[in-house]
Amino acid sequence: MFGLIPLKTLPGWPEATDPTVIESLTVLLGIPVALALVILVLGMAPSWFGADRSEKAVARKDG
Repeated sequence: MFGLIPLKTLPGWPEATDPTVIESLTVLLGIPVALALVILVLGMAPSWFGADRSEKAVARKDG
């Protein structure tokens, strides 16, 4: 399978460097965690702002 993928740098191209541990962790863990947090915040935001509306609705029905 790996015979189909050339693992050499093409002539005339600069030599590719191996990624550092920090770069690998950023790509493999940092970016997915950041995206998950953004999705979590966007999903929970309506309930944060909707709580005030529901309390006012209950107060209107009682009074």
